[in-house]
Amino acid sequence: MKNKEKSNLSNSEIFLNIYNKLDEFIRRESGNSYKESFSHVVKNSKNKIIPRFKDELISLGELRNAIVHSPKYGGQAIAEPHQSTVDKINFIYKAITSPPKVIPEFQFAVVGAKEDDEIKEILAEMRRSSFSQFPVFNKDNEVIEIISNNTISRWLANNIADDGTLLLENVKVSDFMQEIEFENNYKFVSRNSSIYEAYDIFIQHINKHKRNLDGIFITNSGNRKEKLLGLITIEDIANKV
Repeated sequence: MKNKEKSNLSNSEIFLNIYNKLDEFIRRESGNSYKESFSHVVKNSKNKIIPRFKDELISLGELRNAIVHSPKYGGQAIAEPHQSTVDKINFIYKAITSPPKVIPEFQFAVVGAKEDDEIKEILAEMRRSSFSQFPVFNKDNEVIEIISNNTISRWLANNIADDGTLLLENVKVSDFMQEIEFENNYKFVSRNSSIYEAYDIFIQHINKHKRNLDGIFITNSGNRKEKLLGLITIEDIANKV
């Protein structure tokens, strides 16, 4: 019976139901009363996800006003949202109220190496598993650096013989570390961080330093001394947000 009742709701009714829940969530989170306009609350929210949808939220607020304040004809709203609009506000509602977390989205066993390990072994694993960077651990299994494809390319360019041969025997991970262009070019986040928060770290770094991070490591609380739970690259996360 409940599902049947839901199916009989018009798009405007479904839209307003979702809008009201979203409005209540944003106001409760920010401590704003209903004296302030929805657009004011959106523009001044401290929620890190809301700015991503700011323009859409303000437009949806204007649509809400049109539905609520316009006269009805035959009991139907004159401003009846398209299904795509209903889908959009539902997507935004879920993104803001229960955003996907970096775990389990980017959870996997992170393959790394020690400074004294031979590079050919980790390169073979990179090829098998199709990953583009790996952490370097110290004796306590703490991350001390990250080696990316760019680092590997620079080392290869500097070590190919004139005849095109390349010897990797006895070459250590530490040899590749000398070719790292930007040291400590990585960050850590906790497992409870949203994918939007992680993405913003990449964007903020680019805006500040005019270059990209090699990666973001995930640990339980964001502490670098904790076990790695995953690794995010900007290519990985761009498709998610």
